[in-house]
Amino acid sequence: MDVLVDKAAEQRLDLYVRGIGGLLDNKKQRESFATYALGLLGDGERKSIEPIAARACADPAQVGAMESRLGHFLSNTKWSDARVRAFAAEHALAEMTQHGAVQSWIVDDTGFLKQGKHSVGVQRQYTGSAGKTANCQVAVSLTIATASAHVPIDFALYLPESWTEDPKRRAEARIPEDVRFRTKLELALDMIRRAKENGVPPGIVLVDCAYGNSSDFREGLRDLGLDYAVAVQGPTKLWRLDRMERTRGDAMSTRDIADRLVAKRKFRRCTWRDGTRNRLSARFAAVRVVSAHDNPMSDRRDRDNE
Repeated sequence: MDVLVDKAAEQRLDLYVRGIGGLLDNKKQRESFATYALGLLGDGERKSIEPIAARACADPAQVGAMESRLGHFLSNTKWSDARVRAFAAEHALAEMTQHGAVQSWIVDDTGFLKQGKHSVGVQRQYTGSAGKTANCQVAVSLTIATASAHVPIDFALYLPESWTEDPKRRAEARIPEDVRFRTKLELALDMIRRAKENGVPPGIVLVDCAYGNSSDFREGLRDLGLDYAVAVQGPTKLWRLDRMERTRGDAMSTRDIADRLVAKRKFRRCTWRDGTRNRLSARFAAVRVVSAHDNPMSDRRDRDNE
C-alpha cells in the first residue's frame, strides 16, 4: 500500500533520523542506520538486509557492498540500543501527550513463532500471541498509553536458561558475557525502572496475572512509588478491608470473594471506551482488599494461631 508523505512529514522524518544518528559514534554508522531505517519504512514487502540494499542502490553492482555494510552495522557495530530507544520514546511521547495525558504503563509478553532452533532465545514455551505452547521467541514489552493512543517504548528479549547456561549456544549467538538469566518479571521491572529514570510521565502500571500474581513484582512497583492495577488468579488469598483500612474476618481466595459478590448482585456493567466495532464493556465490582502476602498483619495472625 502506497503512503503519500508531504513535505512537512519528510522534514519531521529527517529530524528524527538525524536525532538518532547523533547518538551513533561515526559517519559510517549514521549512514548505515539511515539506509536501514528508511528501508524498513519504505516500499517493498521484504524487509531483510538483501532487498533493502537492493532498493537503496541505483547501481546493481553496488548491492553486494551495501548488503555487507548493513550486515556489519547490525551484527558487529557497537552502539547503545538503550539510548536509541529512549530517544524514540521521548519523540513519540512528545507528540502523544499533546493530545492527552499519559494514563497507564502496560507490561505484556509478545511471542515470535519460529520454525528452527537457532534464533536467539527460541525454545518451546507458552506465548499469548498463539495462545499455546509453541516454538518461539518471547519478548517483554513496556507500552505507554493515553486515552486515545499507545506506543511501545521498550522491549527485552527473554533468554531461557537453555540459552544462558549453554556456552556453545552463547558463543554461536554472540550473547554478551554480562548477560545472564533473568525472569520476565525482572526484565519488566528493569524496563519500568529505566522509564522512570528517563522521565517518562507516570501512569498506572497494568499487567496480567503472569505478573500480578507475583508479590515480588508488586513490591518492586511500590518501591518505585508507582500505582498499579494487576490481574491475579482465583486462588490468590486476600484480606477484606473496612473503611478504616482494617482487615475483616479471615483471608479468602479471590474466587471466593468474587462468588460472594455475585451472590449479592454487586457486579455492574461498565463501559470504558468505544472499540472499532462496539463499545467495550464488562461487569465489575469494587471492594477494598490487600493480598495476604502483602499484609504485615497476616504473618502475626498465623503465628498467633500456631
